[in-house]
Amino acid sequence: MILILALILAVFLAGSTCGIFAMLVIGIHNEERRAMRGRPASSRTGAASRSLLTTRTGDDVPARVAAGR
Repeated sequence: MILILALILAVFLAGSTCGIFAMLVIGIHNEERRAMRGRPASSRTGAASRSLLTTRTGDDVPARVAAGR
């Protein structure tokens, strides 16, 4: 019984991981197509993949504002 539950859990986790990966690949593909065609609008999957894959360096981070205390 425990083996069956472990197998079901493993299949569920593998499926959800594959689904997330597929959505990420679709978003990257859509963003590349959008950039090649020169369209400014972005889709939901493209925006999600861009925010997930964005790297921030010290140049990208806005300056800190003093707390005012």
